[in-house]
Amino acid sequence: MKKSVYLLFIFIFFNSCSKNLNSTHLNSENYNDKKDRIEILKKEINQNSEILDAEFELFNVNGFSDTDKIIPGASSWDYKIAIKIYPSDIFKWTNEFKKSDMFQNNINWTKKIVEKRKENWLTYSNPEFYYRNNSKVEMIVFREEGIIYKRIIAN
Repeated sequence: MKKSVYLLFIFIFFNSCSKNLNSTHLNSENYNDKKDRIEILKKEINQNSEILDAEFELFNVNGFSDTDKIIPGASSWDYKIAIKIYPSDIFKWTNEFKKSDMFQNNINWTKKIVEKRKENWLTYSNPEFYYRNNSKVEMIVFREEGIIYKRIIAN
């Protein structure tokens, strides 16, 4: 009896791990439909207002599986997000952030995540830079276009 319980535990453990190993990345390039991209992103981030369009490259070491994890792993993620919202809703996304005169980190990722549909992400206004104290959350805001690039890192 003990041997069968032990084998069952090992089977469940490895089965739960294998489901998450293949789903540590979510990339909007894999979804042509705008509604699908928005719905997937809404499951992973706090939504401060309606999202009109979205592009993303998400990495989560624990994966994105809808199944419950039996044994949780360490929390580590890197979310790179581009969202289009109504310009009048920008303040809903920036109100807990501090404005900065310049961006400290490399922003090449912003071009990469919108590359597939770059015609939807054209900007003409000057960028505004925001950060959150004591965390690795940064935003680049194009106020007139209602476009926000946001990066969230936890490790």
